[in-house]
Amino acid sequence: MHFELAGKKTRILALAVTVFILIFIIANRSLYLDPALELAHGQALFIASLAGGIGAGLLILIKPSVDEKYKMLANTLHFFLEPILTIQMVECFNGNFVWNYSVSTFVANYMIYLVFFLIFYLITGRYHMTGLIINISLYVWSLLNYFVEAFRGSPLVPMDFLSAKTGLSVSDGYTYELSCFIILGSLVFFLTYLYNKKSVSMQPKTLKNKILVKVFTAGYLAVVLSLFFMTDLTTNNGFKPDFWNQARGYHNTGSFFNFCLNTKYLIVRKPSGYEADAIRASIDSALQENGVDPDGDTSVNLLTGNNDYTPSADGKRPNIIYIMNESLADLGLLGDLETNEDYMPFMRSLKENTIKGYLSMPVFGAGTSNSEFEALSGNSISFLPAGCNVYQSYIKREIPSIVSTLKHLGYSATAFHPYYGAGWNRENVYPLIGFEDYVSIEDFIDHDILDTYIENNDVNEYEDLLKERYPDRNMLLRRFVSDDYDFQMVEDMYENRDPSKPFFVFNVTMQNHGGYAVSYRNFYQQIQALNMTGIYPKANRYLSLVKESDLAFKNLISYFSEVEEPTIICMFGDHLPSLENEFFEELLGSSLDDLTTEQEQMRYKTPFLIWANYDIPEAEVDTISANYLSTLLLQTAGLPMTDYNKYLASVYQTLPVIDTVGHIDAEGTYYASSDDTPYEDLLNQYNCIEYNALLDKTGREHSVFYLDGKQ
Repeated sequence: MHFELAGKKTRILALAVTVFILIFIIANRSLYLDPALELAHGQALFIASLAGGIGAGLLILIKPSVDEKYKMLANTLHFFLEPILTIQMVECFNGNFVWNYSVSTFVANYMIYLVFFLIFYLITGRYHMTGLIINISLYVWSLLNYFVEAFRGSPLVPMDFLSAKTGLSVSDGYTYELSCFIILGSLVFFLTYLYNKKSVSMQPKTLKNKILVKVFTAGYLAVVLSLFFMTDLTTNNGFKPDFWNQARGYHNTGSFFNFCLNTKYLIVRKPSGYEADAIRASIDSALQENGVDPDGDTSVNLLTGNNDYTPSADGKRPNIIYIMNESLADLGLLGDLETNEDYMPFMRSLKENTIKGYLSMPVFGAGTSNSEFEALSGNSISFLPAGCNVYQSYIKREIPSIVSTLKHLGYSATAFHPYYGAGWNRENVYPLIGFEDYVSIEDFIDHDILDTYIENNDVNEYEDLLKERYPDRNMLLRRFVSDDYDFQMVEDMYENRDPSKPFFVFNVTMQNHGGYAVSYRNFYQQIQALNMTGIYPKANRYLSLVKESDLAFKNLISYFSEVEEPTIICMFGDHLPSLENEFFEELLGSSLDDLTTEQEQMRYKTPFLIWANYDIPEAEVDTISANYLSTLLLQTAGLPMTDYNKYLASVYQTLPVIDTVGHIDAEGTYYASSDDTPYEDLLNQYNCIEYNALLDKTGREHSVFYLDGKQ
């Protein structure tokens, strides 16, 4: 092989491209000095970017050529080297270099990338076209993954594509900023494009060679795909998704590689030993082990641990208001956080006729509908594929829930969410969960205003239009319906209820939704963190929003304190917000990549309260996960429960927390989801019962999940 310089015009182009890239990088050198980066890492990225600019010029300038008899070999070698550049392009968005990987990690990544190169080579028959398709696609994927992780704190997983519509509907609240990772990734993409341009497709000339090429390609694909996705070989060698911390897994062993590994877990397989006919017996056996008569009315009391819960003898049916508050969290739970004033004084002050504590949620930073699924159904998404969204993928028919239980007891059943009704597929899922009515933002704001806002994305114009059309309403805080207005609507729903039925509403709020980087003219920031060494504007804005939620909740409680009908209000947060990683690390005193199981569990805890305007037991419950909340709510209301709820009350006595991080037993021992534990049989039993409720299309044991034994 020998090299020659390109013509004069191309040389001028090469010089111009190099100068432009170098000037652009130097002009944005401050991005490489981001406090979030270690100085040495930022400097390395800066030098790599400068080298990339020079490399781009050289690739334009130099024209390689090879003797005719070596062309086939040279271009084939060129093709098999290109995936290495592609891997580096993708990993630039993670701030990684391929030489930082272990040999086994690099080889595993290369094998997966080569799968895609060979698939498209089989389709196109051309080296250059294959490289072009793969690299453009993965560049777009890398950008998407980068912004998804920046917005919500966790990377892109396969199931996200099923919820893309919902993600787009809220993405305009986030800020899109240039970073050194975007610069370097885009630069390596350009280098890969220039490298790919040098390739020349060399077709085998004889039938024998054509057959050999296809056999080799098909054989490689069959072997690699079988090893990775149909055996446990990769898992046994440490290559599996980091279900505990997907971001860490993406960073440590390759982002697109981990994305592909996650696809292995998309299909929900039947649990070990699953038999639909055995579900009734499993429930009965579990209840008897806890001293509960399967045919009786009693069950284990979640608050006392004794078999002393019975439905209220007087048949009282209190009104129930079930509120999932968007991103409501007590950040002080994570560490020593000092603020200029308390951000949730009212919630902390509630004691009389109040059960409160902290609820372990299944998601962090995003995934609201998975949290509400657990709180409504009693099921746990820890038994489902990592990164899945239950509403998008698995609810295709009616499923049992607290809604179906309350409807059987004569309650009304309304779902209320002051945002777009199609989000998370709710408009299709809510009727299947049992809701009779669904009130979304389209039901109380005229469509022309919403259409204008969607088209222009101008918050100030949106607010002005609302004030002009509805002068007596103050709806927004930032760009979302405030908790205060949301709760006023709940009060209006109560006042306009069907008085012949006890009132039940499930309300998913919107005020505290992510997008904390921007200030708004209608939002006054009250709270400041005082004892942090870093400056965290997102965290301060978020804490100020929590203060507004606390005040709104105070007003709601004040209203129902004056209501004569017995009423219970349960409110909980769906997940922690996605804020500055450095803020969480400073609070926790540890890198997010090095958290203990206990520390990671803390990042999934949100506050919950159950309050009543009549006498109920007072208690503090600091160890409970969302799948048990509907059972606790039914017991607090003194209502009859399904056998599934009775089963959950029994399981709670052994494993009070079961979530996507792992589980916590009654003795306070923490287990990560990847740990071997003494509770595998119990977890498998729970998994089988949940599979029967959610996924078994023909064998559901209705007597377990419905009060009347029927769907």
